[in-house]
Amino acid sequence: MNAITHLAFASHANVFDGALSLDAVRQRAPAVFAASAHERMSAKYTFIPTEQVLSGLMQSGFVPVDARQTRARSASLLHTRHVVRLRRRFETVQLKDSVPE
Repeated sequence: MNAITHLAFASHANVFDGALSLDAVRQRAPAVFAASAHERMSAKYTFIPTEQVLSGLMQSGFVPVDARQTRARSASLLHTRHVVRLRRRFETVQLKDSVPE
């Protein structure tokens, strides 16, 4: 079973890193750019491309700062669970030791 437990992020390691380019996101999590659902999905399944969601969020002022996906044993690398961390490009909330994501 694909567990997302190994996708945990260090709470302090990535706090002040810069934004990722789309090429860097593609290298870290190719599943973000899947063009269609896996062929084993039922007709009731509605595929929503993560790439379109990511593009919309980037147009709204968010930038990707990290991307990961689970390891696929038998399935395609384009059809596995994935996560993209985002931050606002210009953060208006001032916190002492935290960065909102």
